[in-house]
Amino acid sequence: MTDTNNWSGIGRQVLDQFLNAEKGTSGGDAGQFGIDAFTDGFEDEFPGDSDDLIGGTYAGYSLEANRASENRPWGGSYGDRPKIHELNQPPAAQALGWRVIDFYPNRDHKSEFYRLAGTPAELRQMMQIVQATRFVTGARVNFEAWFELWEKGFLYFTENRSDSNFLLNGDKQWERIKKPESRPRFREWTNSQQRADYGFRVIEYWRDRSNEAESVLLTGTDLQLIQHIIQIEYEGGGSASKSQPKNWPPMKGQPEIKLYFRGEKRAQAETSFRIMNKTDDPKIPLPLIGKSDLRTYARKIKEQFATPDLFVWEKGREVLSYKNRWQGFDGQWWLCRNETAGRSLLTKILAVSDLNLDISKIRMSKAVDEATTFPTDPPDITVLGQQVSQPTERPLVDVAFWRAEITLSKLAAPIPLVERGTVVYD
Repeated sequence: MTDTNNWSGIGRQVLDQFLNAEKGTSGGDAGQFGIDAFTDGFEDEFPGDSDDLIGGTYAGYSLEANRASENRPWGGSYGDRPKIHELNQPPAAQALGWRVIDFYPNRDHKSEFYRLAGTPAELRQMMQIVQATRFVTGARVNFEAWFELWEKGFLYFTENRSDSNFLLNGDKQWERIKKPESRPRFREWTNSQQRADYGFRVIEYWRDRSNEAESVLLTGTDLQLIQHIIQIEYEGGGSASKSQPKNWPPMKGQPEIKLYFRGEKRAQAETSFRIMNKTDDPKIPLPLIGKSDLRTYARKIKEQFATPDLFVWEKGREVLSYKNRWQGFDGQWWLCRNETAGRSLLTKILAVSDLNLDISKIRMSKAVDEATTFPTDPPDITVLGQQVSQPTERPLVDVAFWRAEITLSKLAAPIPLVERGTVVYD
């Protein structure tokens, strides 16, 4: 720590003048290096400046302007107000010339905090900028609070609902209100430390809590999770109309990644899958895909299919199929040597999108007599009096990963991602 006790001359004079200018007006620590008085008011959204209050409220023109005086600081409950924790208390802070604080926008959610350092004047500015930015961008939305209202059908929102298709009672009562046993639910996979480390969370979501077998894995920030859930509800039949869409997300137009493989004697293969949580179409209510996403896909493809060696797809006579449109697979199937080989390929494909294999969606099929059904050396046949050799159907062949590309609905040509084990998109 810098020791300023022995300073003299112009350095001591400048520091003393600076510190005196920063002092607060109250006693205790606040009088020593004044931010504390501001902190107390900021946490409660400045509920009481007696000179400016009229009848216990600010002279504003709306009820929202006086929410702090009603014990609802920053528009939330009193227990959800911000918390400011100081790391280097005076006089240690005085010796350095700045103070360090952790700013928690919601004192009950420790995973979101901002470490700020500066003089008291600078800290006052930074805290207000952070808070204002959260309000402007919508980042202050709390997923748990939103979900509690969502699953119950927004029971507290009663205005302008008398002629809605989602009524609280009567013949048009919203099914979510009418049947609590079938409301949505979610299960958190990430803990608070993981959310803080990675900046996103992972949940398992059920549209109908009574149907344990039907769930979908979602990941993202709080705002992205809300967007995912709303789209699932829309595509799955959230409308009050009697004509409900299918309980499947649309795949047409979603970004598609293709993987190509090559082997000996010109053997080749390809497979593809869709990206279901991104889009290049601004009209679709999903996050727009960006260059950073393409770089991430390319890196993950290299990790899964070209590190340390090129992955080998063991093609064969058995068929592994997988249908999970939430993950971007609409009944795709792969020829494989056996179930183990098929699972190995599919697991790596899913890993590119950070998804896990759902074994309940796997189906295996094979011929009763493979040798007869798919002979290694099929006999020639006669066509127009000529002997014509026949290719081997479902040969036992190994093909190694070769290249990968992504196709976007709004672009005419595919975009190369990986070539011969090397990332080419940058």
